[in-house]
Order: sequence, then structure tokens, then C-alpha cells
Amino acid sequence: MKKIIAALIAAVMMFSVSGCSSAPKTALTIEGTALNSEIFAYYLDKVTASPESYGLGKDASEKEFKDAAVKECKRYIAVNTDFVNSGRPLTSAQKVEISERVNNIWMRSENHYNSIGVTKQTLTKIVTAGKYEEAVFTALYDKGVGDVAAEKTIQNYFYDNYVSFLTVCAYFSSANGTPMTQLEKTEMLNFFSSLSDGKTITAEDFEKSFADTGYAVSDTVILKRNSDGYPEGFFESVRIQADSTVQIIIYDDCVFAIYKENLADKGEGVYAAYRTTCINDLYAEQNEERIEKLTEGLSVDENSKVIDSVYKAIVK
Repeated sequence: MKKIIAALIAAVMMFSVSGCSSAPKTALTIEGTALNSEIFAYYLDKVTASPESYGLGKDASEKEFKDAAVKECKRYIAVNTDFVNSGRPLTSAQKVEISERVNNIWMRSENHYNSIGVTKQTLTKIVTAGKYEEAVFTALYDKGVGDVAAEKTIQNYFYDNYVSFLTVCAYFSSANGTPMTQLEKTEMLNFFSSLSDGKTITAEDFEKSFADTGYAVSDTVILKRNSDGYPEGFFESVRIQADSTVQIIIYDDCVFAIYKENLADKGEGVYAAYRTTCINDLYAEQNEERIEKLTEGLSVDENSKVIDSVYKAIVK
């Protein structure tokens, strides 16, 4: 009987040791807060997958990769602490957003995260930290439409950095790539130029001008300064164009006929749709500097054995 009891005790002890050994170990202690190997693994995976996003070259050293991951872990602690200090709880809607985002990521990347030892629970912590940062950013920089001065700054940014227009894009070649003859080019340019005589017209008039011509008029385009997909100088040309007029811009093999719309006339709904983006453009750099200051002063105690183990598991 004693042998049986002893065997059971031994089995329980073995199970306990095994269970403890499988638990994530502390990789870092930041300002007295222990961060386990899963959180470090998540950030190290991000750094090694896209080093340029963290200011590193693809040939970065092992130490540089580790240091960048440690920096992200420090940011994780700073963001969580910042949110707690703000005294603002997440809303039910924000919690739902976290759950949906985690589920979407996990559905796509479960196998990958399992392979690097990151659980769904840890992924939830990471996504939650992102939502914390977003919530504090909103509290600091979005004063609401009731703050007239702050709102005017956002509106001015929107109307200075976005333009609204209709366009027709034509090419000096056919659909199969055959170049136009000089006569065909001249005829096309004469037609387009006839629309840009400086007179104001309506959008309907612009669209009617191309009826039965084979050219398609775009839906309204709302273009942000420095957006990809348009030639250099395109935005500025449209920005200084008078409202309700047409101008022709030629870039290489492409001819643009552009009808400039009055962005303010598009209504408050358009501004509202871009307002959050404008706030981010205006204050993201300022907020990043603020978080970096919070991060810089944090003390870090590294468990090099655990960090080395995680690195070897990810960088194979």
C-alpha cells in the first residue's frame, strides 16, 4: 500500500514539474513587472519578419534583433501603464473590437503563432495594449467637435491636404497597346483642351461632355496629399485649380481631364469620414514622442537564457 501511495505521490510531483516547465518563463522584468517568453516571442517575431519597420537592416545582428524586441516590450509596458494612469476604462464596443480582431488574426495565423509559442491569450493581451494606446491617443488629441479651436485645426488640415475631383484618363495608345497616330493624338488633345477654357461648369456638364465618346468619367475621387498611384505634382496641380473648372494634365502616355469639385460642398459626412485620419496625421508624431519618453526611463532586467532560447526557436 505504501508503495502505491509513494508511486502516486511521485506521479503527481512529476506532473507538477512537467506542468511548470511548460508554462511560459519570464523573459524580461520591466519596472518590476515580469513579461513572459510569449510576449517577447511575439515582438521578436515581428522584428525579424520586418526589420526595416523597426529601423533595422535585413542583415541586422542577433543583438540588434533582440534589443529591438526588448524595446517593443518596454513600449508594451509603457502603453499599459499609460492607459491605467488615464483612468479611462475601455467601452463595451472597444472590447468587442478587440475580440473580433483577435479572432480574425487567430483564424489566419493560428499555426504560425503556435509554432513560435504564442497563445491566443497572449495575442489578446497584445491587441488589447494596442487598443489602450488608441484610447489614450483619442482622449488626448480628439477634443470633440465642441472644442471650436481644436476642431478648426482638424478641418483646416483636411481642406489643405485633400482634394475632390472627377477625372477622365485617356492614353496615347489603344487598348491593345498600339500607339496612336499623330493625327489621332491631335484630335484627342483638341477635344480635351476644348473643355479647359477656364469657364466654370457643373459636374453634370463635365459628364455630358464625354457621353458617347467611349471615355469613362470616374466617380468622385477624394485624394490625399502624397498618396501613391498618381504622378508627382498631380495633387498640387489639382489643389490650386479653381473649383468647377476643368484642366488637362499630361504625364507621359496618359492624359487627365480633371473636373475640380469644391470639397466643402461635399457635405459634413465626407469630412466626418476622414476626421480620424486627420487627427492621426496631425498628432501621431507628437504622441510617439510622448510614448518614447515614457519608455526611455523604464528599467529592464533581461533573462538572457530565456531570450536566447526564444531567439533560437524563431530565427531558425
